[in-house]
Amino acid sequence: MKKLISLLLVAVMALSLSLTAVSADDEIVLKFLISTSTTDFTKDHGYEVCERVAGYKIEYEILNGTEQLMLIISSGQPYDYVYLSGANFRKMMSEEALMDISDLLAEYGNNITEAITTLWPAVTVDGGIYAIPSTAAQPGSLRYSLVARQDLLDAIGWTVDKLPTNTADFKQMLLDIKAAYPDMIPLTASNDTATPALISNIASAFGICAGGNQQAYQLIDGNVVNVIDNPNLEAYIAYVKELYDLELLDAEMPAQKLADARNKWIGNKAVISYNSWNGFAIDTMYEQYENMAFTVLPLLQDENGNVHAQVYSGVGAYGGIPVTAEHPVETIKAINNMMEWNNHLEISLGEEGVHYTKDEEGRFWAVQPAFSEQKNISNVFIAGFYREDIYPTYWEVRLQKNQYMMDCFYAQKASVLDGGERSPVALAPASGVDNQSTLEAKVNDNLLAAICGGSMDKVTEARNYWHANGGEDLTNFYDTWYKANMK
Repeated sequence: MKKLISLLLVAVMALSLSLTAVSADDEIVLKFLISTSTTDFTKDHGYEVCERVAGYKIEYEILNGTEQLMLIISSGQPYDYVYLSGANFRKMMSEEALMDISDLLAEYGNNITEAITTLWPAVTVDGGIYAIPSTAAQPGSLRYSLVARQDLLDAIGWTVDKLPTNTADFKQMLLDIKAAYPDMIPLTASNDTATPALISNIASAFGICAGGNQQAYQLIDGNVVNVIDNPNLEAYIAYVKELYDLELLDAEMPAQKLADARNKWIGNKAVISYNSWNGFAIDTMYEQYENMAFTVLPLLQDENGNVHAQVYSGVGAYGGIPVTAEHPVETIKAINNMMEWNNHLEISLGEEGVHYTKDEEGRFWAVQPAFSEQKNISNVFIAGFYREDIYPTYWEVRLQKNQYMMDCFYAQKASVLDGGERSPVALAPASGVDNQSTLEAKVNDNLLAAICGGSMDKVTEARNYWHANGGEDLTNFYDTWYKANMK
């Protein structure tokens, strides 16, 4: 009898635990940190789809920078998922703040592992996977390039068919701009591109790859080299420094942001601007200026007639699960549901016939105004876990929201010709070099200082600092990894 009672008690307890588990599962709310400038994101169609297909209720909060992220993590707040930039991913890895999700992916992440094929090395350390790698949305394109007021260039003889392709003609064009438009800045730029001192169109002439989404590493004679050890660096710096000294390059470049440079261009204060394809607000200029026309300037050719650029590649962002997460299993399940093919399509593009159409060749086309009105920020809900196998195609539909922006993007991409190179470190995992950010910042700051009023000694100082403080360890890590994994 006692044994039977015991068995009954066990059964009752098991049933109770089972009911409790079901009840608890129904009540689980996942907390996701995402990146968007729009606070009213619940009205977007993508939010509605995620709520329907994720399998769990998700509360989204907006992440405002690295400081807030680290404060959240250090305080142990139980966020289940966080969208991460490359810098924030490295920071969290150095703090050991990300969970190894290898086993979770194996058990619950079949859609995730199917959708992502080549990017896993970027998030794998000692056999553990520490984030979902989200593909760069525009692979093979430039992130930054020079865009000019072609209407103003036409008026002084620099028509589209005569645009400069070498450093001598480029300098002459800037001199002509200064003479013809004395109240305007010939060329404006900023201090917050990936490597601020490197202007991709000009660096191209010196065999230096710039303009992409990675720091300035490239292959030279089969070895991974940081720009500080590029044999053509001094010649490039000297050339751009001369432009600065001749007041052809914006004197405020060392202190201004991309938005400042953009506003000078929009405000008729600059003829040429170095910015991203989506950073020019060209549509507003057509409303302001009669005969407005723009052009993406060519990448300048080296002495052999070749162009060079770093193109978008690898991981654009990371989807991480903090070690403090309360619901890691459910988080992977939810992401897996959102990455299922049809769900990912609906989140990204919406409903066929309502938000997009598909032609006989399989190309997607936005239906306006429904797409812009209802799908404006749908990408932010999945930005940390884009499907590598299809999302770049979906992303190009988003370009259709703005014809000028689309034209600028495709013109920048076309300007690469056959000179685009993917960064050799694009898929490399976290280096483990604690002062990596400090080393790279020192190089960036000194090169910019050398151009903007300093001396060439700043280049030597940066190189000495690099080699005395672990820069070689960093380069050696990338070089060893590349030769073992990418050749």
